[in-house]
Amino acid sequence: MNNIFGRVIKKNYKKIVVVVKKFIFLPIYKKRIFFYSKIIAYDIYNEANLGDYVMLQKSRPLSKTFFWVLSKILEKVRLI
Repeated sequence: MNNIFGRVIKKNYKKIVVVVKKFIFLPIYKKRIFFYSKIIAYDIYNEANLGDYVMLQKSRPLSKTFFWVLSKILEKVRLI
């Protein structure tokens, strides 16, 4: 699992917080249960904005909390 996809919910200088949505399916009840996890990632060029859908790539530990690096912005949010 080297890539993770999620939406940016918080942004600081060269640091983004991405929420990742996962789910499991319960066959007995035929329902999905969603889980959300927050991941702190390093944005080298400071190009991601709030609401962007991004792809994160696993890297070596850059600091105490940085284990992920922004790889690609898949969908930019339009500011009105």
